[in-house]
Amino acid sequence: MKRVAVIFGGRAVEHEVSVITGMQVMENLNPSKYEVVPVFITKDGEMFTGDCYLEFKNFKDNSFDGKKGCRFSMNYGDHHLYIEQGGLFKKTEPLAIDVVVLATHGSHGEDGALQGIFETNGIPFTGPSVISSGAGMDKVLMKDIYKANGIPVVQYEWFFRRSYEENPDAVVAQIENHLKYPLFVKPSNLGSSIGIAVAHDREELIHAIDVACSFDRKIIVEEALEGAREFNCAVMGIFDSLETSSVEEASNEEEYLSFEKKYVSGNKSKLTGGNHQFVQDETLVQGAKELAKKAFRSIDARGNARVDILVSKSGEMFVNEINTLPGSCAFYLWEDVGYTFASVLDQMIGIAMEAQKEEEKTNYRFDADLFHKTGYGSKL
Repeated sequence: MKRVAVIFGGRAVEHEVSVITGMQVMENLNPSKYEVVPVFITKDGEMFTGDCYLEFKNFKDNSFDGKKGCRFSMNYGDHHLYIEQGGLFKKTEPLAIDVVVLATHGSHGEDGALQGIFETNGIPFTGPSVISSGAGMDKVLMKDIYKANGIPVVQYEWFFRRSYEENPDAVVAQIENHLKYPLFVKPSNLGSSIGIAVAHDREELIHAIDVACSFDRKIIVEEALEGAREFNCAVMGIFDSLETSSVEEASNEEEYLSFEKKYVSGNKSKLTGGNHQFVQDETLVQGAKELAKKAFRSIDARGNARVDILVSKSGEMFVNEINTLPGSCAFYLWEDVGYTFASVLDQMIGIAMEAQKEEEKTNYRFDADLFHKTGYGSKL
């Protein structure tokens, strides 16, 4: 039986969404295969464990009796979670961990920050590497990579918050000179539609930029495809061994799917904002699946990710973004192709173990004896 640390919460605006994903993961991990260790990260970045974090009602009541502080080592090969035991001398007890399941969303959890801890100490973890996580999180870097790989994306401009604070007129002029209204204004490193707004004119653009700048230091502005359809397709695997889920069409009743539509309305148990409508046109389905795999592969992703695709009125497809740690692990997209939530988690854990084995093949030592061949200080 593998001991699995499920990490959720975090110092991010998507904290609550992450908690719900974490609860779903822990409820669906097969108890005959895995021993679950909950690891909750508060909004302030503190890390705790304890059986109290297995029950969702405790989050509603804010009641965590028996919680214990914990941390991971940064030493390679130390696969332990260190749990505080309290008492006068603040002793810690090491608990061996076989694999980490990341149920984190947004900053400091989906962007490579946590992944760096586990890459450093060699613990297998679900989702992409540090570099791939960062590329998948930053919408500007992501789209730059996609453009370099011939993957179609909508026209966009981007800028730093500081540049806007120093010269807002120049930033607005740059946007209006290169893009046509209506425009989507987004924080570059957030998900769940938080901080996103649509601008139809300069006044709305300035307001949208002000909102986005409160959430991120880097802002992306994209041309809207009026009347476009949005498809969602999950991709799972590692290297060139990839499979795709069913292709879902998101609701287009509004200009974009807001946070409230995603999480507050509809089917709350699935965290997916209502009923699911799957695309039946086989030509569109195959086109979306191939584009999703290309988007997944081009950032060297692994695990289980969801790719969001925009389809114009003429049928042209554009990758909107990739979500490397999607809410609810995007299990609802896999149900039509024969996966349960539990079997999706089995696959994710298997991929994490395979990725770690591949990592261990890489040689990180090169003994050049430079210490004896060079002098000390500035003179060599």
